[in-house]
Amino acid sequence: MEKIAYIGVDYHVEALCIAVMIEGIKDFHETIHLKNDDAMIKKYLQKLSKLYDLKICYEASGSGYVFQRKLKSWGYHCDVIAPSLIPKKAGDHRKNDFRDARILAQHYAAGLLTVVHPPTQEEESVRQLIRCRIALKQNAKQIKQQINGFLLSQGQYWGKKKWTGTHHSWLSKLQLLNAHVQQVLDTHMQHLEYLETCVERIDTDIETIAQSEVYAPSVKKLRAFRGIGTLSAMLLIAEITDFRRFASPGALMAFLDLVPSEHSSGTVRKAGSITKTGNSRCRLQLIESAQHFAKKPKINPDVKRNLQQIDADSAGIAVKCMNRLHKRYWPLFNKGKSRQVAITASTR
Repeated sequence: MEKIAYIGVDYHVEALCIAVMIEGIKDFHETIHLKNDDAMIKKYLQKLSKLYDLKICYEASGSGYVFQRKLKSWGYHCDVIAPSLIPKKAGDHRKNDFRDARILAQHYAAGLLTVVHPPTQEEESVRQLIRCRIALKQNAKQIKQQINGFLLSQGQYWGKKKWTGTHHSWLSKLQLLNAHVQQVLDTHMQHLEYLETCVERIDTDIETIAQSEVYAPSVKKLRAFRGIGTLSAMLLIAEITDFRRFASPGALMAFLDLVPSEHSSGTVRKAGSITKTGNSRCRLQLIESAQHFAKKPKINPDVKRNLQQIDADSAGIAVKCMNRLHKRYWPLFNKGKSRQVAITASTR
C-alpha cells in the first residue's frame, strides 16, 4: 500500500511554493519553488504520484477554486483550506512563502485544518451574480448618501421620507444656482439610475434562476418561512450550497457567525456577543428576516400561497417555526434584553 504524501501549496498567480511531508516521517520530504505553469506542475505531480498517494491543499484566496478544479481534472485530491482557521503560534512573527507551505503541509498531515466546501462552477456563478447584486446595492446606498450630503451643503433639504417617488420627482426638478454644482447633482443622479437599472436586471435574472428545475424546490421551501423571499432564499442557497454538509445545527451556526463568543476561566463563565467570523451575507439576511417574528403569527394570503406550494411536512415546519420564534423573541425582550439581542437569539 502506497504511503500518503501531504502537499501544502502556497499559491500565487506567478509561482507556487510546495512543501511535501510523507506519512509516518517527521521531516519534510522537500520544499520547492515552481513557476505557475501547468506543464511544470503536472510533471512534478506525476513524478510524486509514482511513489505516493497525493493529498494536496492550499489556502482559499482571491484566486478562487480554479487551482482546485484544475488538479481535480488531472485526477488529484485537493482541498481548499479556510485561512482564518489555520492554527498559529502567538509568538511567531515570521512569514514567507516557504514557511506558509510547510505549515500547511504539517497541519494537513496532522488533520488540524478546516476544509472549505468547494462549489461547482454553476453554483459559483449563481453565487457571484448574487454577490454582484449586493455590491451594487451598497454602491447605490453610498451614492444616495453622497447626494444627501451634497444637497445639504447647497442649502437644499428634503424634510420628508427620502428616496420615495415624491422625493425622486423633487430631485429631477431641482435647479441649483450654479452650473457646476448642477452638473455634480446630475452626474450623481445618472450614476444612481444606472446602478438601480443594473440591480433590476440582476433581480430579473435571479428570479429566472429561482424558477429553474435545480433551484425551484429549495426556494419554495425557504419562501414558506416568514421573512424569506426569493432573493433571500437564493442568497442562502448560493452561499451555503448544501445544508447537509453540516454535522449539526451548531456547525451551521458557526458558518453563519451566529455563535456567541465566550471568555470563561475556572468557575466563571462569561458569554459575549456573536463572533461575526463566518458568512456575513447570510448572517445579515437572516437577522433581517428574523425581525418578522416579533410580529404576531399570522398566515396572510402571501404566506398561505407559499405554504400551498410545498409538501405538508415542510409546511408544518414553517408554521411551527413562525409560532416558536415569536414565543422565543418576546420572553427575551420582556426580560430586559435589547431588541438586537432578542432578534439575534431568534435568528440563531
